[in-house]
Amino acid sequence: MDNLSAKGPLGPELLSDKVVRPAKKSKIFASAEDKELEDEEEVSNYTLLVTMQRMEKLHIESLKRLQRLEESTIKNASTIQELMHSMEFQSKQLKDVTDKMNIGQVKIKKLEKENADLKEKCLQLETYQRRWNLRVAGVPERGVEDTKKLVVDLFSQVSPSIAAHLPLTLDIAHRLGPRSGEANANRRIIVRFLSRAHRDQVWRDARTSELLRERKITVSEDLTQQTKDERNKLWPLVEKARKEGKRAGFRGAAAFIEGKK
Repeated sequence: MDNLSAKGPLGPELLSDKVVRPAKKSKIFASAEDKELEDEEEVSNYTLLVTMQRMEKLHIESLKRLQRLEESTIKNASTIQELMHSMEFQSKQLKDVTDKMNIGQVKIKKLEKENADLKEKCLQLETYQRRWNLRVAGVPERGVEDTKKLVVDLFSQVSPSIAAHLPLTLDIAHRLGPRSGEANANRRIIVRFLSRAHRDQVWRDARTSELLRERKITVSEDLTQQTKDERNKLWPLVEKARKEGKRAGFRGAAAFIEGKK
């Protein structure tokens, strides 16, 4: 029994209080494991290196892009500055042109007013000078004639009270316009007096002359075209007043009915 207790399956080795440790790995397995760890470390380092290289490349590309963007921004800023200078210059030129146009418009308005005033003065002067004239229509025209003598003889019969003065006071008398080839085409005669009083006397007598009516000769004032146009506009009113038995007529370009303009 003693031998069994000492050396049997339940011997002192099994009953010992010592901790049972695992057996150590072999050197072959240890070196393989270390090599695997080393390989893993090398792969990790390589991946990290590649990643860093890529990041560095991206960083360089980003810097280049930023540089190009900065250059483009500077170029655009320069272009914008040039455009601003150009716009300022054009704006100044436009202002100068506008100022000149405004000055020109003021001058044009002034010239237009001066022109209108001059036209009015010329019209007044022409109208005033024509007050010494009379026009005669319907006097038969001969091949060779003394027009002034014809008019003196005619007006002497119309205004016998001033017949003795007519050869001297009647300054000019001549036909108007070129001859026409038509038969019985009698050109009008323009007559100018030296005396306004004698002219007005003939004009008053001619309006009631039976001799002129019989010979179908008319004597009229020498009016400007503007005065004629104004009278033509007012003629219906004058004609209506005369038919109603009222005194109506013209003085210059104005119409008067019963002494009222």
